[in-house]
Amino acid sequence: MVVVTLRFAVCFHTPFRVAAGRAANGADSVVDRGDLLPASSLKGVMRSAARDLLRLPATLVDAVYGTSGTPCPWSWSDSTLTGDATSVRRRARIQIDDATHTTVDTALAIAEEVHAADTTFTIDRTAYLSPAVRARHEAVLIASARAVAAVGSDRRRGLGWVSLTPLEPAWTAQHADQLTDLLHPTDGPR
Repeated sequence: MVVVTLRFAVCFHTPFRVAAGRAANGADSVVDRGDLLPASSLKGVMRSAARDLLRLPATLVDAVYGTSGTPCPWSWSDSTLTGDATSVRRRARIQIDDATHTTVDTALAIAEEVHAADTTFTIDRTAYLSPAVRARHEAVLIASARAVAAVGSDRRRGLGWVSLTPLEPAWTAQHADQLTDLLHPTDGPR
């Protein structure tokens, strides 16, 4: 089997947090310092973009991303955030009472967040796909990545704003045509 690897760049526009699901070191929510942006988060936001933003057919999304009964034919890598441009900091949040416009008692939360400039990740094909199916999957994966605007927790509160850019292969007019055909099927080829 010929290994197909898709490579993507992530540019961070704001800090992000993928919570580890626990409190530690005086913070209510901490990040996993060994895996700041895990593959499962990347796959999840791309699947959500395919389903909710691009509104691709559910059968196609399930074929590309897998289901509980059907394994995914692709494998995401964790991103590797390194260098002096990456740091973990704490942020305090409060809750404001709508009626009194004052802080709610016991509503102070301290959470870690990651400040980073950029990173990369890959998606490797792990199962045989016919050339036509592979091309369709690649178009979905690349379009899904381009549609992602945020990663991690508190995306609606300004955290995790990103741009995902396909590096290999780059987005082309052919990918756009394939995506258009998937969204608006016709009787014949373009």
